[in-house]
Amino acid sequence: MEDHAVWTVEESRAHDKTAQEMGVNLLSLMETAGVRAAYYLLPELKGPGLIIAGKGHNGGDALVMARHVARYRDVQLLLPLGVPKFPGAEELLKALQNYGAKIVAQDHMERAWNQASWIVDGLFGTGFHGTVEDGFITQLWKRLSQTENVVYALDILSGIDANSGSYMLEPVYAHKTLTFGAAKWGHFGYPGSRFSGQLVILDIGLPDLGPSSGQWIDPSWAKAHIPPRDFYAHKYRRGRVAVIGGSASMPGAPVLAGLAALKTGAGLVELFVPSGIVHRVQAPTPLLVRGVGEGGNLALRGEDIEALKRADVVIIGPGLGTGVSPALLETVITLGKPLVIDADALALLKEIAAGPLPEGTVLTPHSGEMARLLGITSDAVDAFRYQSVKQAVDRYRACVVLKGPYSLVASERIFVNTANTPALATAGSGDVLSGVIAALLAGRYPKDVTEMTAFATYLHGWAGIHAERDQGPSVIATDIIAALGQAWNSIVCEEHPPMLPEHF
Repeated sequence: MEDHAVWTVEESRAHDKTAQEMGVNLLSLMETAGVRAAYYLLPELKGPGLIIAGKGHNGGDALVMARHVARYRDVQLLLPLGVPKFPGAEELLKALQNYGAKIVAQDHMERAWNQASWIVDGLFGTGFHGTVEDGFITQLWKRLSQTENVVYALDILSGIDANSGSYMLEPVYAHKTLTFGAAKWGHFGYPGSRFSGQLVILDIGLPDLGPSSGQWIDPSWAKAHIPPRDFYAHKYRRGRVAVIGGSASMPGAPVLAGLAALKTGAGLVELFVPSGIVHRVQAPTPLLVRGVGEGGNLALRGEDIEALKRADVVIIGPGLGTGVSPALLETVITLGKPLVIDADALALLKEIAAGPLPEGTVLTPHSGEMARLLGITSDAVDAFRYQSVKQAVDRYRACVVLKGPYSLVASERIFVNTANTPALATAGSGDVLSGVIAALLAGRYPKDVTEMTAFATYLHGWAGIHAERDQGPSVIATDIIAALGQAWNSIVCEEHPPMLPEHF
């Protein structure tokens, strides 16, 4: 079993089904899940509590948990959808009552609510999708959204679609979500991740079915993927990065990408900016700056193309602005160099004739840019980020980074970045990321493009975390660049980012 897997609902069901085919019946799976949840939470549970159980398998997990917790705490059980219907449910109910748990009648719910110090949600689980039409459940969740008690969720907070992360009930913020077997895509989707709290993955003995649809980045994985350093390398062997971008309104964007590339380890970085803004590009001495075209025109000359051919990786897009001809991107693609296509260059990608992108190319859209690439709305992208990034990979045959909280990095497989902070939501942060990616891809050593890009998002995330620690809420893009050294150290030391999933 993969330690850091992310499953779809279908994958989760396949693991359950295979376990049962191997002789582990459904009640045994529920028993293991409920026991693991109970004994993980018991040290945290102070005073009496209320457990909400549904009619399905998630409710069965809750029934088992109630029985075990009742040995040590006062427990009341609420069955808002009625008595569970799966085989063996009656025995579970009888057992939990014999152990001291009490079933609450709906007309006594408010009293039980007032007595509780903590609440466990075991209502719907991963099988939920669509909408909630039951009026009592709607009122119950409205009441839950107003509670000051600590809320825990079993497998996934009820109302969250486990494949997408969409959420259909009143906003309830779980303190922790205890999920079984592996993380689900809904834990990292929007807005589900906002409500899930700390994710805890409980091992319940499910069989290993091979590689999953995705994995979240773990500190040990990140450390194992630190690029090797050659003591005898010179600046050209460390990688040469070219950055094409900049405009009258955004002359600093290519500088941010270039500085980030240097700080990440590129040996040499050259900026290709419109000649009319060269005097406004405040590039520090280590960066080379080349004026391209006339005025705001970024048409490449023969000498510019020859210079680009010397690069190991080309970034195109930071600060490029609108009004640039798609021919610019077409020309750069013909060079055959690995590309990092970012920002305004993504709009050009939508306009050019379909054709293969150079091997090793990475696209870095946020939700709005992804929406334009796929011809849908940004709301549609965020409603199903996992599916959207897969569609982009299929369409463009490149590695794709869908930026945002829990950025997704995809090609044949999808990685979830677990180093996150709201401090990264600042102008220029995406330019910094493009520089980090390009530098890591430019180094002349064997590498897997998708894995190295996933590593880059993790490094960038850690830089944001350190910048926030140093600057509080006052983080700007240059602070993220300055914190890259601390980010490297956190990866070397296998430090855990704040919202890293926990195993038990």
